Amino acid sequence: MNYELGKKIKLYLLLIASAELISFGSFLFPELRQIAFFAILLLTLILSLQKLEYGLLILLAELFIGSKGYLFYFEQGGLIISLRIALFLIIMSVWLAKIIITWNREGRAAFLNKLNLPFWQYYALLGVVVIGGIVNGYWQRNELSDVFFDANAWIYFLIIFPLAYVIKEYKDDATEFWQKLSAVFGAAVAWLIAETLLLLFFFSHNFGAAAALTVYKWIRVTGVGEITFTEFGFYRIFIQSQIYIIIALFIFISLGWYYWLKGEKKKLLNCFIVTLLSSAAILASFSRSFWIGLAVGLFCFFVFLFFCFYKQWRVILWHIGLTLSAAILSVGLIFTLVRFPYPEPIANFSPELIAQRAFSSEAGVSSRWNLLNPLLSKIKQAPLFGKGFGATVTYQTQDPRILEQNPSGEYMTYAFEWGYLDIWLKLGLLGLIVYLALLVKIFYNGIKNFQFSIFNFQLFINIALLSGLVTVMITSFFSPYLNHPLGIGFIILTSFFVIKK
Repeated sequence: MNYELGKKIKLYLLLIASAELISFGSFLFPELRQIAFFAILLLTLILSLQKLEYGLLILLAELFIGSKGYLFYFEQGGLIISLRIALFLIIMSVWLAKIIITWNREGRAAFLNKLNLPFWQYYALLGVVVIGGIVNGYWQRNELSDVFFDANAWIYFLIIFPLAYVIKEYKDDATEFWQKLSAVFGAAVAWLIAETLLLLFFFSHNFGAAAALTVYKWIRVTGVGEITFTEFGFYRIFIQSQIYIIIALFIFISLGWYYWLKGEKKKLLNCFIVTLLSSAAILASFSRSFWIGLAVGLFCFFVFLFFCFYKQWRVILWHIGLTLSAAILSVGLIFTLVRFPYPEPIANFSPELIAQRAFSSEAGVSSRWNLLNPLLSKIKQAPLFGKGFGATVTYQTQDPRILEQNPSGEYMTYAFEWGYLDIWLKLGLLGLIVYLALLVKIFYNGIKNFQFSIFNFQLFINIALLSGLVTVMITSFFSPYLNHPLGIGFIILTSFFVIKK
């Protein structure tokens, strides 16, 4: 089974890499963009009609690697439709058609069985709150376009329905689906790690200004990530989808523990290598939000291990040391990539830069703090029910891109870095409580499923996913992941996993 899984990961990795290369080619030759966009949609539609899970896996693969969802997009007369939105519409349409056919052929009972969702009461309440936020945004006379674009990320929660449908198709044992999803996830994470480290090497060396500018523009236009030359002389490679590298990091640390207990040293070594590469990719992001979230998530991870296997505390300490060793070696890997002598290195890196980055106050940090007081003031205007989607706040920013357009630095937006405060402003305190109640329920159910056996494979994945959930929740204090498809998708997948008996 591991051999088959490995073959699938290699195949999916090849397909993902090909898709990214086609995306880059479409950027160079814009006339190819529309062709590639509709070709992917047509393929997804055909596969979904054949079997919905095929289309769903394509949708999730795009989520894992696509950051903002614009690897491919359709543009006509000012209208821009991202690949993520188009795939979502196809999957939801095919699911709706299949669910209606189920009602007509098999009756109401079979129809309701296909709608069997985990924690459905919590998701139903959240759905009511989101609809209320949309209505409230209209009632508050917020700009209609702002209401739509602000709320559309929350609509991604609807993928819980086709996911439930697919899992129900397997009746009592959806192991095969989880294995397919694991292959897609593994390939996506492998690509994200490779992409991060390759981009770091590329921008840290002199490949020519024209080539660097072309790649930079492709990264920006497609929303894949951000390439920033920092004040420390280091090129920051930040990709929003790197949050899934952190989740994979927990999974491989957990699997490393599992394989160590089973005495499978070769698999333990593989887990260590992936841990090292994942750590290097997260380090290269130079994202303080990621670092804080990862630190808290790792703390919870080892607390879970002590809780489940406190009698083996010496082995857990050894495992902590192994994880720290991978982190230290990742610093050496970054240094090697940045300072490799050929072609000519043009960037700088040293361990001291990590501490300097952690405690610096560059434009991004200043802008975030400048936003805090105006955002809190706006929340105070309607603390209980919120101001609805599309609510805007005006503040002073030091973002160079905004200063180029408005030298005064005054900026009005409905999208905020403070994730929880964003939710509070749009959905009110009641909406925030409902969302937190869902997260607590998922967390509680995951802990309740702990079975204290060193050979219980699901236990180790459970621990990893709960640690990943902690990371997403902590990161969302400073970056909007809980109200973004990247975080929403992970929450939904975790809900289905922890509900398993």
